[in-house]
Amino acid sequence: MNKKREDVVLPEIKVNADLTKIEEIDESSDPQIKKPFDPTKIDMTLKPLIIDSLIKRMQSEPSRINLDTEFQRRGNLWDETAQSRLIESLLVRIPLPAFYFDGTDENNWKVVDGLQRLTTLKRFIIDKTLILQNLEFLKKFNGCGFDGLPLYLRTRIEETHITVYIINPGTPKDVKYNIFKRINTGGLMLTSQEIRHALNQGIPADFIKELADLPEFHKATHSYLKNHKRMEDRDFVTRFVSFYLEGYENYHSDLDEFLNDSMGKLKKLSDAERQQIKTDFSKAMNGSHQLFGEYAFRKLLKKDDRKHPLNKALFDTWSVNLARLPERELKNLIRKKDVVIDTFIELMNTNDDFVKAISAGTGKTNAVKTRFHEIKGLIKESLSS
Repeated sequence: MNKKREDVVLPEIKVNADLTKIEEIDESSDPQIKKPFDPTKIDMTLKPLIIDSLIKRMQSEPSRINLDTEFQRRGNLWDETAQSRLIESLLVRIPLPAFYFDGTDENNWKVVDGLQRLTTLKRFIIDKTLILQNLEFLKKFNGCGFDGLPLYLRTRIEETHITVYIINPGTPKDVKYNIFKRINTGGLMLTSQEIRHALNQGIPADFIKELADLPEFHKATHSYLKNHKRMEDRDFVTRFVSFYLEGYENYHSDLDEFLNDSMGKLKKLSDAERQQIKTDFSKAMNGSHQLFGEYAFRKLLKKDDRKHPLNKALFDTWSVNLARLPERELKNLIRKKDVVIDTFIELMNTNDDFVKAISAGTGKTNAVKTRFHEIKGLIKESLSS
């Protein structure tokens, strides 16, 4: 199973600023485009509006702008200073970047880009919970809410011209995904999982959330992903579901496309089929925790190693392999957990191809097949020992 060599140089591990949470691995896929979308299907309308138009949409009952679209990114991620300075930009007439909405439902625009700006405007003008602070130019208005500003400044905000782009009904989902992915106005960009979630509302999004909320998942990941604001927990779960449904053997080298397609297929499954996925996911989470404890889904180079960050590539590999095991074999594997741990440590220290497959270019076809094949072989070897 292992590819031997005398000297092993492990890739540098990039760790988030808080040191422990999720390993920042290179997830690049094979470079060729498998299914380029037809650019002629992009259907967007430019609407020149004023801020008061957006305010009226948010104030209507029900609101005609959906600020809770499960794109999440949640609203209100900016701190008070960042929000105050957005308002200050309006007061000193600095133009705002364009807003983008999914206009599939004319009476319920879904925010594609501009959520933090809209949340700020709502807090300041409608909810009146934002009090200006740390302004750079108009310091005399520190401590003011919307009603505390002079009338001419309140009017200036309301009558500020903005650019709004509406993605029209009928735009294909793959085209929408590419639009979502490309939009960047210098603020908080949507992550790939946030985009997937936005485009797969209903059964797929709800099911992924259901799995991400399972206590077995939080126990196996030591709650590091619980309440994550950028949907990292659901990204982990989506990887499991995708490789569970499609099999690593059928992976087609574009990770984003693979995850998008798999998530979309969830709504075509029966309730019983989704329940089986949930059962096997819970089984895999319990099995991972019983095998590795606090080291589940982390690199392990020696016993009593420091706790490395959670690794997405190890998560999809271990979770799917364990989910596919019959219950009897999983119980037998757990009884031999010392053998499993020793064999995994040996794999990490003797097989450079495997280490690369969980560290660099993890979305490439060879990397996916290498890591799944090696862990599958490790399990088989451990069971036969």
